[in-house]
Amino acid sequence: MAVNPELKQKVEEVLRENRVLLFMKGTPEMPQCGFSMRVVGVLEQMGTEYGAIDVLPILDPLREVTGEISDWRTFPQLYVNGELVGGADIVEEMFESGELADLLGVEQPEVAAQPQAEATPNPQQSPPLQVDGT
Repeated sequence: MAVNPELKQKVEEVLRENRVLLFMKGTPEMPQCGFSMRVVGVLEQMGTEYGAIDVLPILDPLREVTGEISDWRTFPQLYVNGELVGGADIVEEMFESGELADLLGVEQPEVAAQPQAEATPNPQQSPPLQVDGT
């Protein structure tokens, strides 16, 4: 499958516009997979603002684009300053070690509780990515 250049351009633009961006299945308010829920929980504990893109409406084309941009095709994917941090396991490991707090420029929470989906106040939601016909 060839990469859609218009979609790739839109993804790169959204990455530039959002210091912290999560490509996930579902939305922060309603994650559609456990891995996405785990990353949302970590980000909420960190108290950082982030954008989120629901990948489900254009899953396969997005896999191709992110595969080309960051050599990573599975979701969720967390980006900070346009650079791929990783998926759920990597994000959780970085959270537990304090590396994620350093990367985000925030203080490590006192008690690193298990991420909880209910703790989703109002993250910044990026608009859905749309390409003609999708």
